[in-house]
Amino acid sequence: MPVAPEFEAWAEAPAADELRLIPIGGLGEFGMNALVVHSARSLFLVDCGQLFPSDDQPGIDSIVPDFAYLEPFADQLQAVLLTHGHEDHLGALPYFLRRWPVPVYGTAFTLGLLEGKLREHDLDTELLHVVPDYGRVKVGDGEIEAEWIPVTHSIPDACALALHTPQGVLVHSGDFKLDPDPLDGRHTGLERLRALGDAGVRLLMADSTNVGRPGRSPSEAVCREGLEAAFEQTKGRLFITTFSSNIHRLQTVVDLAYEFRRQVVLLGRSLERNLALARALKRLDLPDDLLVDVKDAHLYRKDELVVLCTGSQGEPMSGLARLLRREVKGLPMEPGDRLVVSARAIPGNEVAISRMLDAAERLGAETSKDGLGPVHASGHGSREELADLIRAVRPTQMVPVHGTYRNLRAHSALAGSLGWSPERISLLDGGLCLRLFLDGRVDMPGAVPVGKCFVHEGVDHMVDARVVQDRLILQEDGVVFATLLVDPKTGDLAAAPTILSRGFVVLSDDEAYAELLAGVARKAYEEAPPEVRRNDEAIRDTLRLALRRIIRKTTQTRPLVIPVILDAPTA
Repeated sequence: MPVAPEFEAWAEAPAADELRLIPIGGLGEFGMNALVVHSARSLFLVDCGQLFPSDDQPGIDSIVPDFAYLEPFADQLQAVLLTHGHEDHLGALPYFLRRWPVPVYGTAFTLGLLEGKLREHDLDTELLHVVPDYGRVKVGDGEIEAEWIPVTHSIPDACALALHTPQGVLVHSGDFKLDPDPLDGRHTGLERLRALGDAGVRLLMADSTNVGRPGRSPSEAVCREGLEAAFEQTKGRLFITTFSSNIHRLQTVVDLAYEFRRQVVLLGRSLERNLALARALKRLDLPDDLLVDVKDAHLYRKDELVVLCTGSQGEPMSGLARLLRREVKGLPMEPGDRLVVSARAIPGNEVAISRMLDAAERLGAETSKDGLGPVHASGHGSREELADLIRAVRPTQMVPVHGTYRNLRAHSALAGSLGWSPERISLLDGGLCLRLFLDGRVDMPGAVPVGKCFVHEGVDHMVDARVVQDRLILQEDGVVFATLLVDPKTGDLAAAPTILSRGFVVLSDDEAYAELLAGVARKAYEEAPPEVRRNDEAIRDTLRLALRRIIRKTTQTRPLVIPVILDAPTA
């Protein structure tokens, strides 16, 4: 996609007849979902999610959107509306609410998950306002009214949002599927969506995650088949790992545990917390006498236990990872046991999951799913379900959301195949502004500033992207220190430069190479003009450039180069 021009008027308030929709995260990528909705009288977010770091972002715990667009309008922000409780839709709120403590609206389970996060960050939980299915909330001064429409997904209480605006009704699907047999009996509100379509919908923003999968996503109910086979075929302990927010999947495991007379052991903080919330809200039926504390697991025969644990994505601090490292006393994984991963691999986690499965096999456990049947069903609708939503809502304008740019393009092609002409399909990317006007006009004036902010727990500010880059360089090519001792009176070198390296391809005790670098540093210093020598930052930049050039030429590596300039002691 060509680079969008800058939206030059982005720091100015919208005109009286204008409504802006600006994705500041979640488009062109999976994660960090956040949509700005901005008119002359209203300003709020739909979702506020985080992105989990990849291997090339060492030391980073979370990535959240850059909220730069909101700064010129900081005193006008009115609310955050949440579609559901997954981290990629609400995980950035503890950082957002510290800056903008505005009301947050969502369904009960969604806000129950968020409440725990806010308490951990010492933030005001009075900001949270529960909305029931089909409930409506007037945002700000009431110019825009939001309506929560239930959808089936891999977490309880997920919803689509219908925004009733002066520019028309806008429907945001959230993450959804059309499950004909949801375990909790809570169906996607297609009748309401069709009614909105009959009355006229100006714009549909629809989930693109599974647009590449033909047909329909299987019902969550099919997972019982594979999980039941695992219970039947396992003679020892049965270990099952899935997403801790997938309460419907956990209910299936609990039901099977009861039927097969196995006690349930929970392992993982998020799992324990989410199940407690689900039980309190009556989203999960789990008898107390079915639970066994991990400390008492050794009192039961192996064929009397099923262990539910976190770690389906190979997370190193999860309950499953601790099991595999033999850190959980009285609950070893042994021959005759089975590990079932009842979850899909999030892109990028394949290597970690493979290592996890290999570690379980080394302990003698069975990890193959052959002969079990399905143990996972996606929470996102496949191609036919996406088509059904478009046909139900029949929007004037179609906007694919949630996914890589490839997903968005495929979704736009699907809309085209259903009769939507190109001018009725808006293909957005991160920061690209879509404007709707009262007279029916639609345009894309350009992009607003967007980016990523890096969170390192324990640091009370965002980590600069340059720090992340430096960490990556250290991880890949190491660091070289060049120390120069300077006579403070004359400005000349008082001794030969010294070279020290760590993690660099040439060891520090390689005297010949150290002498080469010392010579380069000496020459760069001595040939620098007097005004450069007197400027600490300028002389360090000069030394850094000279050393990088010779290192790259001789080793084809790019270590972090740190010049250190010290004053020589005077007599």
